[in-house]
Amino acid sequence: MNREKDISREERQLMTMLRSRPGIYVGSDSLYAVHLFIKGYELAARRRDLHDVRMIPDGFQEFVEEYYFLRHPCSMSWAAIILQQQPDDAAALRLFWELLDAYLEQIGCEPVPVLPGEALKSDEPDGIFPVMPAHITRLAESYMRTFNGEPWWDRWDRKTASERMENICRGAGFSGYALWQNGSPVGAVLGRCEQYFDGKCFQLIELWVESRVQKQGWGRKLLNELTESLLRKNVRRMYLITMHGEQTEGFYRSCGFTTQDSMCVMQLRR
Repeated sequence: MNREKDISREERQLMTMLRSRPGIYVGSDSLYAVHLFIKGYELAARRRDLHDVRMIPDGFQEFVEEYYFLRHPCSMSWAAIILQQQPDDAAALRLFWELLDAYLEQIGCEPVPVLPGEALKSDEPDGIFPVMPAHITRLAESYMRTFNGEPWWDRWDRKTASERMENICRGAGFSGYALWQNGSPVGAVLGRCEQYFDGKCFQLIELWVESRVQKQGWGRKLLNELTESLLRKNVRRMYLITMHGEQTEGFYRSCGFTTQDSMCVMQLRR
């Protein structure tokens, strides 16, 4: 464990309580209130010459800046960055915990746990939200249900679907959104940013909506959510590889994509 960067021991216990029952400590599910609480706690510790107190691990600010492709150093705090990107304060708080867990795992530390009996409250509400590492297993289930059915008839199993989600969602430059209903993902759009000589370009790798919620406009809404988030990061180009056909190529054409006649897809199999 990287103790030099990890949340300090007593403060980890406090963060666990804060995550599990924010209303008791800050009055609401609000990232703004949680941020003020953390800053106030750290200020009080410094005034008492307690220099080893860490509620936020060292390097988290830079991690959030990189997540949103912001130049370091950024004039905004990690909380202001997250709040700016989310539709409301409660959604920002949910994303904060997901990002904090992802960073703690990256530096070899344990994520902040949720107290027993509180885990169900961490499920996403209905709607479209950013994909985080904690979602990978459930995304794999949705991916299997979709692509093992009509019209693809693939043969994914839990192992291969989970590996594909791991490869995409934990890769460099990843960005994605999932559609949640009744506590489970029923669709998602996933991809990654790549650097070119004239700026960043986004490769759309997967977009799906389960058959039971198709023809309700969710695919277009997922794509719009992703596109808007990329524009905020100044990423203005997107490309994809798909099959010919009205359900695939036709859908993307209706969303503004064009077929590049100068490009081709090549494959080598041995």
